[in-house]
Amino acid sequence: MKKTLFATALATMTATGALADSFTLQSAFTGLPVLDPTAKRFVENVATLTSGEVEFDYLLAGELSPPGEIFDNVSVGAIDAAWSFAAYAAGKEPAAALFGSVPFGGDPLSYVGWLHHGGGLELWQELYAPHNLVPMACGVILSEAGGWYTKEINSPEDLQGLNIRIGGLGGAILGELGANAMSLPVGEISTSLETGRLDATELSFPLVDKLLGFDKVAKHYYFPGWHQPAGFIEFYMNKDKWDGLTDAQRTAIKVSCADANLYALGAAAGAQSAVLEEFRAKDVDVKRFPDSVMDALRAAADKVYADWSAKDPTFKKVIESYRAYAKSYNEYQALTDLN
Repeated sequence: MKKTLFATALATMTATGALADSFTLQSAFTGLPVLDPTAKRFVENVATLTSGEVEFDYLLAGELSPPGEIFDNVSVGAIDAAWSFAAYAAGKEPAAALFGSVPFGGDPLSYVGWLHHGGGLELWQELYAPHNLVPMACGVILSEAGGWYTKEINSPEDLQGLNIRIGGLGGAILGELGANAMSLPVGEISTSLETGRLDATELSFPLVDKLLGFDKVAKHYYFPGWHQPAGFIEFYMNKDKWDGLTDAQRTAIKVSCADANLYALGAAAGAQSAVLEEFRAKDVDVKRFPDSVMDALRAAADKVYADWSAKDPTFKKVIESYRAYAKSYNEYQALTDLN
């Protein structure tokens, strides 16, 4: 009798969709401030909005897949979904870098505006489609710091020969000025600065940088984060798994990512000043790059955009789309600026 009742209940739950589908969600990050709480909030919101029908098993970096292998693993379905940064896929698709950040691009609002109202999301989906992935922004990132340097930077010439931990477009831009862009795991950065293997590094904004102890080994903290004035954390899912969801479940994920965009930006926006004061108390020189350095970096960025566009038609298509939206956005911003 009990077995019959259980079988009946199981059939009813299946028919109503009450049984939960559990999906692996592999993060490319460790438990960092802002990023980790945003991911957990996303997972909780999806479960709530689907009444528990869709549950993500959120895994930190390396718990199931190394960060560099997540893209391929989700593509083939070995992992269901990812919480990552699009620039990590630039080796496969150069245009992917533009969905992580746009060096010398606009503020977070302009980035989100382009994505959802300027054709950016459609281009992103088109880019990932051959890899069997469905992407979306799932956390808007505040402008990063320009980086930590073990020596003072007074002119563009001071960048020549420096070993700097930075990747993607930012690394290519610094390379134009004679710096050596390097890719290192986060856990190796502080030691590399201390031993002289690195002369500089960028990572994130002050709240995150604080955790790595950079202030102990590099005393020059530069702004602005020209390489990432705004950024996206990406959520992407294996397309076969995505297509297997109901319309309501897919909508729940999209809505949860929209919430994550606002949450991440708000969580970071008011939390940086106190950390900067802590750095200053430890004799860290917090300052802006000289104008001559910014001018040289901007010129180098223009060259990199031109070179990459010449080599990759998709990259050219994406950056031209971004610039077209930015032109309209910037005109109105200039008219309404109170300064």
